[in-house]
Amino acid sequence: MRIVVLDEKKPERDAMMRALAAAKFHAEGAGEESAALAAIARAAPQVVVFSVPSRGGADLVRRLKGADTSSQAYLLALFDAAPSSRDLAAVLEAGAHDFMRRPVVDVEFLERLKAPGRLVRWARSIATPAAFDLSAPLQVSRLKAWASLGELVSGDFSEMAGQAFSASNVWPAQFTNDLRGATIQMSLAGEQLELRVSIVVDGASMGWVKSTLLGDPNAPADAADDALRELANTAGGALKRAALAENVSLTTGIPSTEKFAVPSGASACWSLLSSTGECRLAVVGEARQRTNERVAASLLSEGMILAHDVRNEGGILLAPAGSRLTSTSAAKLAKLLGARFFLEVAPPA
Repeated sequence: MRIVVLDEKKPERDAMMRALAAAKFHAEGAGEESAALAAIARAAPQVVVFSVPSRGGADLVRRLKGADTSSQAYLLALFDAAPSSRDLAAVLEAGAHDFMRRPVVDVEFLERLKAPGRLVRWARSIATPAAFDLSAPLQVSRLKAWASLGELVSGDFSEMAGQAFSASNVWPAQFTNDLRGATIQMSLAGEQLELRVSIVVDGASMGWVKSTLLGDPNAPADAADDALRELANTAGGALKRAALAENVSLTTGIPSTEKFAVPSGASACWSLLSSTGECRLAVVGEARQRTNERVAASLLSEGMILAHDVRNEGGILLAPAGSRLTSTSAAKLAKLLGARFFLEVAPPA
């Protein structure tokens, strides 16, 4: 097992290196962060032991993780005898897996290094390991907001149009093939999840949009598309508000219009019918997994969504999780954090 040790205290580092050598581990020691990062980048270790500085411990964790191209290193943090609960929580939240307090005792130190192997053996022995996974991905189908999306949207549309809408959980059978839709993308970056909510109309319903919402049956196509995007924005707002009641905070994007095809069986669909029978709309919901990226702060760009809170070395919140970066906010974070600070982001849609 390859181990990299980062500890600015030479006597302590030397003692750990002797213990590792006696236990037949292949270890490389470093007294400075730059040397440790170079050692990690040169050959991915299984374990990184690092001394937590008095300030910026969470940032150091992120830089160590950023240098690990395998993304599999087990990070063991070494604290002074009495770290504050805030510092300890920040380091673990940033990605450290375990911690020790000084002074380092050889027996405990070596047993801590064996912890990853014990955890792997334990996980393999469990019949239902998912029962212990407290970070299991969000099940969209279990959200009340998602299950009742049709009813939520019909209520908002009723207020907008001045006439009642009812919702049924089916694709409108009366729709023609000439479909037009507006879609709003909603992200939950921490769960690597993207939700898409679309409002779809056919030719007949597009006439209702022009006459009722725009007040002009001969309104141009671009004006009708604007109205569709506003409907999609309203639908997204209804979902966002309801999801907040379940402690789920969604980041909304900008609606876009497109030609629409009949959705696949994996999508959730609702048919909305006006009380006058003049209009039938479809609400389509789709959930997609999206892989987040780890990027240097200097490479942040407009449209990226932060998966986690971003704080400076003093613990001050710079940007909360779920923030969609503008060109200005991306440049500000890049300037404050620099190239050696890595962030997890959902890429622009």
